[in-house]
Amino acid sequence: MINAHVHLFTIQSIPERFFGLRFIMKLMWSRLGVRVTRILLSWVGNVLNHPQIDRLSAFAGIGAHASPREVFELLQGYYPPDASFIVLPMDFEYMAAGRPKKSYMDQLDDLIQLKRDPHIGPRIYPFVAVDPRRPDLLQLVRHLVESEHFSGIKIYPALGFFPFDTRLDPLWQWAEALQIPIMTHCSRGGAYFRGPLSTFPWPKEAGPKPKPGTPNAKWTDLLSDPSGFKHVFQKYPNLKVCFAHMGGTEECRKWLSEPWPKHLGQTNWLSIILELMKAFPQVYADISYSAYDAQIHPLIDVLVRDELIGRRILFGSDFYMVQQNMTERAFSIQIKSLLSNEAFHRISEINTKQFLCREKPSRNDPFYTLHS
Repeated sequence: MINAHVHLFTIQSIPERFFGLRFIMKLMWSRLGVRVTRILLSWVGNVLNHPQIDRLSAFAGIGAHASPREVFELLQGYYPPDASFIVLPMDFEYMAAGRPKKSYMDQLDDLIQLKRDPHIGPRIYPFVAVDPRRPDLLQLVRHLVESEHFSGIKIYPALGFFPFDTRLDPLWQWAEALQIPIMTHCSRGGAYFRGPLSTFPWPKEAGPKPKPGTPNAKWTDLLSDPSGFKHVFQKYPNLKVCFAHMGGTEECRKWLSEPWPKHLGQTNWLSIILELMKAFPQVYADISYSAYDAQIHPLIDVLVRDELIGRRILFGSDFYMVQQNMTERAFSIQIKSLLSNEAFHRISEINTKQFLCREKPSRNDPFYTLHS
């Protein structure tokens, strides 16, 4: 089996103002600070009898491991010995939250060393996180893919860019030509750009610019809106893209509970993703993190059984972020119990291998036969 969505970076890779005040991250960067934080969280959790706080403590404990190698060894303990993982780094250096203790290039070097390891390397498919503001981006990605056996590209638009940013065009052109898979973050919330809206470049393709005073946590959601990829697919219709989290738990719930495809004057993110999956044979979605919510399990079951959509749904957990809601093993067992053995095998292996494969779908692919 292949888990299509995991993270191995440690707290050292998170920038100093990620939680607002610099001293919080400085505290978390030290082993002693993490121990103190976990003790406090555990104490508060016991006093309030709140399991969420206990899970936050466990989450902090994983991120505090000394190295991605240690995090991987922990992750591997939740899965069969032959399980593999798509590993997604994060480039936090342009989100205007200060500098991390450990640079993004050091984070990539950790993955290079893991990929070179004869025991770990065959079990991981590292992607390279990209940001259009990073110099010599295409050169970096090509080196990692061609020389260090990285398997794909990860983007996180909410950190401060649109997926149709013209600076990404050379990368998208290259990725389409070679069928390099791309994983894009696609849910509301999470990490986001902290710089001022007033000086943020807002292209006409993005629609009206948010009003001054709109909180960053709100307007940066627009950067992750999957409809932004419609502009990308107009130029690069064969680009292979997976929308992580299926748009997020909140959007999946709205899809279930509200009239579709419109709600509150906006198009539901899951509706957009499904529309793109029906229009383009190279568009995928993973169920990472969002699938912790039992409320959307019937939806996942229906989508996986769909003859067209079900061939491009991927199993992923979002380790170790999902620890904030449930343990890694509980997440995977929950999904396995939801689906038939054949369906779970499809989303956790067959579909993922297809996503990683650098070939265009043949004309015999069900996408074409169902559209003929």
